[in-house]
Amino acid sequence: MRSKDDVRGIYASLELLDTLLLLGVAVVAFGVITATLLPIPFPSNPPHVDLSAYIRGDYVFIEHMGGESLSFNTTQVSVSIGDESKPKPPLYERNSNNLWECGEYVQYFYNTTDLVSVLVIDTVSNCILLEGNLRRGETSWIGAPPPILVSSLRTNTVDEDLICYALPIQGFDANTFIYRWKRNGVSIAQLLMPFDTQSLSSTRDYSGNGFNGNVYGATWVSSGVVGGAYCFDGVDNHILASLPTVFNNLSANNFTISLWVRSDDIATNTSVEKCLLEAYDGEENFVQLFQYESAIHFGVCVDGDKKAVKTPDLQDNTWYHIVATWCATGDSLTIYVDAEASTLGGSRDYQSGNNVYLSLGEKTDGNNSFSGYLDEICIYPFVRSPEQINQDYLDTKDGLTDHRTIVARETTLGENWSCTIIPNDSSQDGEVVESEILTIISYSGGAP
Repeated sequence: MRSKDDVRGIYASLELLDTLLLLGVAVVAFGVITATLLPIPFPSNPPHVDLSAYIRGDYVFIEHMGGESLSFNTTQVSVSIGDESKPKPPLYERNSNNLWECGEYVQYFYNTTDLVSVLVIDTVSNCILLEGNLRRGETSWIGAPPPILVSSLRTNTVDEDLICYALPIQGFDANTFIYRWKRNGVSIAQLLMPFDTQSLSSTRDYSGNGFNGNVYGATWVSSGVVGGAYCFDGVDNHILASLPTVFNNLSANNFTISLWVRSDDIATNTSVEKCLLEAYDGEENFVQLFQYESAIHFGVCVDGDKKAVKTPDLQDNTWYHIVATWCATGDSLTIYVDAEASTLGGSRDYQSGNNVYLSLGEKTDGNNSFSGYLDEICIYPFVRSPEQINQDYLDTKDGLTDHRTIVARETTLGENWSCTIIPNDSSQDGEVVESEILTIISYSGGAP
């Protein structure tokens, strides 16, 4: 027979077990109620988005490059320039929905070399979307690669310039970048010879039209206005290329010739004509650029009728940006020096060569050799606007190739513009980069 103590122990154990069971039931019930009425907060997934922070001109941009839209209100954007923290700027929106979507951006004025610190956080998921530092001349972008081709106000209208930017190429030390602009998929230049690759035998036409040049005696130098150039000795040095088709019918075809020129003796050897360029289609149809009496003359002979204009007097050993335009419909020609137009009457006594070529450094018959340097030869099958000629001068005069610009005057509603960028290290080309395609649209008014 059990003792009273044993019985009391059994009852105590049963009471403890009942208590534990009741406690367990209470915990389970509380958990069910909590899960039903107060769901457990799990961490939010970070948004899948590509952001880019980059320096362009006098601004730092932070742009949405693709992926999910972000609520701009719940996106923390922290930027410091030097020691100064900047307030969060307004979003440049394409759609007024307060969502940060692809192609939309914020911008900060930045015209120094101070360090720019960037931090973008999605406050819903508490995740960092972009973080890093920029500095002019050192790190030009972080995050996703920035856009290559943009319009000046970022809305792609007929009133905006188009600007194409070159990005550093990983594993390739580019000295220059060559730009082949395309309108509706076709190169706007019929010939594009930047002379950036060192060669004693040939020079490439980057227009894609195949008007490559053969080099005869001219010496490549690295000290052109932009990248390399060719030096001509004034005796027999020249470059020959097939004749671009724009010169096949001068009575109907407009054209523009653009180049940089540095003459050894334009101011000191004034009595002899020296040919910089001749495009010869026949003895009665040809084009020449030549120096004579301290000026550069531009002559067009159509069906035996010679016309000519010239620049003001120029100096020896000085680089000049020379552009010559021919308007066949208006039967008029103009020459520009450093973007300043001249219609001064030139010499009409120039004589033609005798071979159907484009010749640089002398006439196609080997006479009237030029002594000096030529760089950045471009030929266009249309008349470039004065605004574009000025922009070309500004873009190239300091030897920079980080960007190139097409002014609004050159674009038309509905056109599709793009640009091919070719990096070059003076000995070879790097991997080609293709820009976005921008379609020119009408201006709808209002703020961007």
